[in-house]
Amino acid sequence: MEFPYPMRDVQRDIVRDVENALMERSHIVFEAPTGTGKTVAVLYPTVKYALKEGKKVIYLVRTHTQERQVIKEAKKLNVLSIALQGRNNLCPLLKEEDELKEGDAEELSILCRKLKKEVIEGNENACIYYSNLLKDGEKMLNYIDEIHTAEEVFKKGLEWKICPYEALKLKLKDADVVVAPYIYFLHPVIRRSMLDRMDVELEDIILIVDEAHNLPDFAREMKSMVLSVKSLELMEKEGIKYGNPLILGIPIADIAEYLKEGIYSMKRFVGDEEGIIPEYAFEEELSKMMNIGLKNISSLAHELIKYGEMVREDKAKRKKLPRSYLYHTGIFLYFWREAYSYEYIKLIKWSDNPSIEVYCMDPSALTDIFRNVHASIHMSGTLIPEEYKELVYLPEGTLTRRYPSPFPPENLRVFYVEDVTTRYEEVEENIERIAEYIEKIIDVGKNTAVFFPSYSLLSKIGGYIGEEHFVEERGMKTSLIFDIIERFKLQGGTLFSVFGGRISEGLDFPGEELELVVIVGIPYPKPTAKIKAMERYYQAKYGKGWEYAFRLPALIKMKQAIGRLIRSPRDRGVAIILDRRASQFRNEIPMRKAENIVEEIKKFFKERKRGGGASS
Repeated sequence: MEFPYPMRDVQRDIVRDVENALMERSHIVFEAPTGTGKTVAVLYPTVKYALKEGKKVIYLVRTHTQERQVIKEAKKLNVLSIALQGRNNLCPLLKEEDELKEGDAEELSILCRKLKKEVIEGNENACIYYSNLLKDGEKMLNYIDEIHTAEEVFKKGLEWKICPYEALKLKLKDADVVVAPYIYFLHPVIRRSMLDRMDVELEDIILIVDEAHNLPDFAREMKSMVLSVKSLELMEKEGIKYGNPLILGIPIADIAEYLKEGIYSMKRFVGDEEGIIPEYAFEEELSKMMNIGLKNISSLAHELIKYGEMVREDKAKRKKLPRSYLYHTGIFLYFWREAYSYEYIKLIKWSDNPSIEVYCMDPSALTDIFRNVHASIHMSGTLIPEEYKELVYLPEGTLTRRYPSPFPPENLRVFYVEDVTTRYEEVEENIERIAEYIEKIIDVGKNTAVFFPSYSLLSKIGGYIGEEHFVEERGMKTSLIFDIIERFKLQGGTLFSVFGGRISEGLDFPGEELELVVIVGIPYPKPTAKIKAMERYYQAKYGKGWEYAFRLPALIKMKQAIGRLIRSPRDRGVAIILDRRASQFRNEIPMRKAENIVEEIKKFFKERKRGGGASS
C-alpha cells in the first residue's frame, strides 16, 4: 500500500507517530491544523497495520462531511470501507411517512424490527425495501463493495427499491474500515450490535476519533436526560387515550399532574435560569404529594416503563412511530433514582417549558471503553491533547502531540486590543467602544465574520452598527443558516454569528471569501449552576476546575473561529480579539497587541499582496 499523495513533512511526522502507537498497542492524541491532511495521514498507517495484524478499523466522525472525506481517502487506498449512518438518514420509508422523520434511533429500531419480522413471515408489503433486499440484494451488496458514501448507497437503494441501511449492515463483516457517527461506538447496545455484525471483539479494534474536541460534550449529553412539563402534558394525553390505568392506585393522568407540580415546586432552587436540586428533594416532594413512600417511586418508574412498552408495541403494530411519553417518563424516573454517584448532578431549568435534568459531568463514564480497544487515535484541529487525555480517561502512557500548520505562518496574524473587555462586571460600559472597533474593521472592506459569545450581546452591539449585515439569529433553521452563508460567499460583506454555532466550526471559506475574523470578548461559558458544578467536580478530581470548566471551552471556541481563515496554502487572513484578557492565551494562540488595529490590518494585506500571498 502506497501513500496516495506527495507526503508533506507534517504528514510524515503523523504517520510515524501513529505507527509507533499502533506497534505499542497504545493510544495517541494529537492536534494538527485544518489543511494538514490528517485523515489520510492517519488512515494510511492504520489500515496498513490492521491488514497485516488482522484488525478492524472503526473511524468515528461527527458530521456527514467528515464521513465523505474518509470514504474519499479510503477509495484512494483501495480498502473496503463502509459508511454507516442512522435509520433517520438511510431508511427509505422515512421519505414516504412524515411522522417517522421525527423518530429517534430506538423508536425507528423498534418499528424496523416489527416490519422485518412481518416480511420474513410472508407479508412482503410490510416493507418492500427489505423484501427486495432478501430477494435481490446481491446487486446492492456488490455496489457497496465498490466503496461509496452513505448518501450514494441511499440513492441507489431508492432507485432499486432495496433497503440501503440493512444492506450496509450485511456488509460490515467484510469491511476493513467502518466509518460511523460517535453514537455507534459510545452507545453500549449499538456498539455491541455493530461489533457482532463485524464479527470482531473490542481488543481487535483500532479506533480513530475525528474532531475529537467534540467528544467530551457528546458523551456527557449521552449520559444525561431531561424531563419537561410539555412532555408530561403529552404523557397525560397518552395515558387517557390508552384508558388512564391505575399505577399504585393513582390514574396515570393524575400522576402526570403530580410530576408537573413536582417540577414547579423545584423553582425554589433556581438561581439564574437554573439551579442544583439537592439530593432527594424532588423524590420527597413527589412522595408527599402522591402519598407514597420513597421506595415506591422505583415501582412507579417500572410500571410506567411497562405501560409505555405496551404503547410502543401497539403503535408499531399499526406502523406508527412507536413513541411513548409514558415510557420516557418511566426511564427518566428510573435514571433519576439511580444517578446518585458523584459524577452526576440534578438540575431544575426554568423557562416557558420548565424541566428537570440528570446531567453527567464526566465523559469518561462512557469513554473509558477506549481502554479496551487494541489502540486508538484521537485528532482535531482544535484540541489540547493533555487535557483531552484526562477528560476521556485514556491511559497514562498515551502519546500526545501538537503538530505545526503546514502553511506559511506569515499568512495569518492574530491581534488583540487592550482597551475593551466583555467581562461580566464591565461589559455594559464597553459595548459602544466594541461597536466602534467593529465598524472600523468593517470599513477596511474585506469579507469579515464577527463572532459573539451570546445572541444577547450580538443584539446589543449590533444595534450600534448601522449597515445591513448577514446575521445568524437564535433558533434559525439550518436551511436558512446555509442560505445566509451562501449569500455571504457570493456577495461578500459582514457576517455576524455566535460561538458554537454552525458558522464558527466546520465550514470552509476559501480564498477571499473570508479574510477577517473578529472575536468579541473571550467566549467563556456562562457561569450557570451546571458549569459551576463542573468546575467543582474537576477541581476535586484533577485540581483543574477553572481550566476544564471555563478556560478550555473558551480556548477551543477561539481556535475554531480563527481556523475559518486558513484552510489552504493560498488563504490569508487576520483575526482580532476584542478583549484585553486575550493575552492570557498567548501560549496557545500566537498573538500580539495592536496599537492601531486598522493600520495593522491594512499593513498585513499590503505586505501579503506585495509578497504574493502564500509564495512569499
